[in-house]
Amino acid sequence: MQAKVGYKYIHEARFKDLSNWSASFILRNQLQYKDSYSLMPIGSLLIRNREKEVLNDSKAYKQVTIKLYGKGVVQRGDEFILGKDIGTKNQFRVSAGQFIMSKIDARNGAFGIVPPELDGAITTQDFLSYNINTNIVVPEFFVLITGTKHFAELCQRASSGTTGRQRVDEKAFLSFKIPVPSILNQGLLVDDFNSKIKKGNELVKNASNIDSDIERLVCSRLGVEKTNQREAKQRFRIIRYKNLERWSISFLNRDSTYNFKNSNYPSRRIKELINRFEGGATPSKSRKDFWNGSINWISPKDMKELFIERSEDKITETGLKKSRLKVYPKGTLLCVFRSGILKHSFPVALTKIEACINQDLKALVPNAEIDSYYLLYYLSVFQKAVLERASKVGVTVESINSNEFLEFPVITPPISIQQKIANEINELLRKKKLFEKRAEELFIEATAYFESQIFLDHGIKVQ
Repeated sequence: MQAKVGYKYIHEARFKDLSNWSASFILRNQLQYKDSYSLMPIGSLLIRNREKEVLNDSKAYKQVTIKLYGKGVVQRGDEFILGKDIGTKNQFRVSAGQFIMSKIDARNGAFGIVPPELDGAITTQDFLSYNINTNIVVPEFFVLITGTKHFAELCQRASSGTTGRQRVDEKAFLSFKIPVPSILNQGLLVDDFNSKIKKGNELVKNASNIDSDIERLVCSRLGVEKTNQREAKQRFRIIRYKNLERWSISFLNRDSTYNFKNSNYPSRRIKELINRFEGGATPSKSRKDFWNGSINWISPKDMKELFIERSEDKITETGLKKSRLKVYPKGTLLCVFRSGILKHSFPVALTKIEACINQDLKALVPNAEIDSYYLLYYLSVFQKAVLERASKVGVTVESINSNEFLEFPVITPPISIQQKIANEINELLRKKKLFEKRAEELFIEATAYFESQIFLDHGIKVQ
């Protein structure tokens, strides 16, 4: 027999218990806390900061902004700004260690603790700032509990207004109750969390160090020296003719991070080591029949890893044919040739899938004289040298000069040595992945354990 389900069509709510006149506020499920700790109104933990600041036109100020989803409190812009350039003259001054939230975006996690570097910064009335009552709550504990999804739910429930401009009702927000362990237990929870985070950060550092290990390995095997020196800019320079690689003022004036002249093996130009060097295109965005097909279409946003196993966008057979695109085989080397990221990086990747590319990328198909993994790692390690030699000068968007790139020297040991070097790097990258994986697990465990001690349904499995 099918069980009967009862529905409650009328929900009674005492007027004196209402802190927000909103049906969604009244009907939403209450958060479930463990009964180990007493519940206290948020208002008893915070003391409203009302330190006003009337701006002086000739004085410079720091302004505050808050990132969404608990990502932190940061300075708005990079510089101080004069009072005369700020429209609202009546503002509030905040202090380091205060809790601060955005009235508008608190429902999206825009809250946090004011960092020391923003001590004395100013905010408008769209931000609420509070001193934390340290007799009751440890600031670090409050930081952790405000970073949970449950706290974000409280902010959402205390928000009212139109969808795009919902503001936190301060009275409703401060009336919410949250679990507050003893000061001792708060300290223990914070210590446990910090211990896991510290171990995770150490693993992240170890993973980052492997990039330097790979660079040292390649330089050592190939006999490349890292200079880390820039020649002093002089009015007159004497350059020995035998040391010239190219007669070009712009080329001669470029800095050099690496010295390839005393390498252990001969060099070949990139154009001598590839069978194909081609760009791509973007099918018309106005043609819906060109998109959401099954053919991988790679753009710079997919170039985040050394190996590409999927593309964010896919196109149809019609889009492929009408745009005259080519599908490149697995093992094709891709390079970003036009993007703002070229200010500091030269992304390269090897495809593990068949794919076509957009116009900001170039596809290189290596010939039999070069191992594709070796070429990938070589360009990745020496990406600064690529930028120094092949970046276009005086362009609106950073880009690579194709002719200069094709002339870039690649130290070319025998294939067996290339493969040996590539295998050594593969092993280092495997270790890096393990470090990153374990670090991510520790970060998740830290949050999971903290929430498991506070909430009945914390949504994360504790290992």
